[in-house]
Amino acid sequence: MTTPGPQGNKHRSWPYAVTAILVLALQQGWAPRDVATLAAVLMGLIALVRTAGDGGA
Repeated sequence: MTTPGPQGNKHRSWPYAVTAILVLALQQGWAPRDVATLAAVLMGLIALVRTAGDGGA
């Protein structure tokens, strides 16, 4: 078992960041369709980063 570093476990913080971004977009008056598009793009970016971070495995 690994011990998280001083900044905590970064791999588990992305759901909170995405949720915060989506909530802020809704609060700013974004249309639900635009928020759904934003969510899809963010999830795609996260998938790419995680894949690259795992060495493409």
